[in-house]
Amino acid sequence: MASPESSRTRALSVADVLRNRIFDGEIPPGSHLMEVTLAQELGVSRTPVRDALARLADEGLLTYQPNRGFLVRRFQPKDVRDAFTVRAALESLGCRLIGERGLLHPEQERLAAQLEAQRQVLHEQEWDAQQALRWQDMNLDFHYTLLELADNDWLTDAVRRARQLPIIFDSKSRPHDQAALALLFQRDHSRQALAEHYRIVDALAQREVGRAEALMREHILTNRDVLVRALGAGPSDAAGLAVRAGHAVFG
Repeated sequence: MASPESSRTRALSVADVLRNRIFDGEIPPGSHLMEVTLAQELGVSRTPVRDALARLADEGLLTYQPNRGFLVRRFQPKDVRDAFTVRAALESLGCRLIGERGLLHPEQERLAAQLEAQRQVLHEQEWDAQQALRWQDMNLDFHYTLLELADNDWLTDAVRRARQLPIIFDSKSRPHDQAALALLFQRDHSRQALAEHYRIVDALAQREVGRAEALMREHILTNRDVLVRALGAGPSDAAGLAVRAGHAVFG
């Protein structure tokens, strides 16, 4: 008989597999997840599958319906807007926490190096799909660096949840296809985001707490509106592009 710890580890592993499949579009919204089928496919008993499904439901990826079981949750454009609104409040709080204690010199140098790398991608190199993905990765690193500097695990966990749901990007925080990539990461919009990054870091360096907080809030809300417009301009409808594009990190 497996120990409780090994059972828990197996359930977490199953949850990781299913989570990534959902983010990557392999299991589309509305899919009915069957314990027996998944257990056979993954080579485990039904218990870790059952535990994994319950965990993913707690995370907001699945919904439970009596007599039907677990289904992959469908997200609407309003969910995207609401998630970004929450992010704006949370990440602006992170800037307040940083500003109140002040940036150390090594931290300023770290942020300056990130901004310079972003500038080179956006202003000194040809813009193509590869560069757009590089920008996305750098943008994500910048935002998580600020959360790290805010030094509040509860805040970081809340932001991660708001970024992951609703599903807009894949498990690697990237669009699924070239059409979504071109739509979501236009160079002009990315350059504007970089200019906002510079202003946020400057306010933090000057310990202008209120200004840093307001700049971050505006930064995320601006990108929220860009993303919602992009989703609405998709090939079919906003929800359709959201399904193809995969998990949430813009701005």
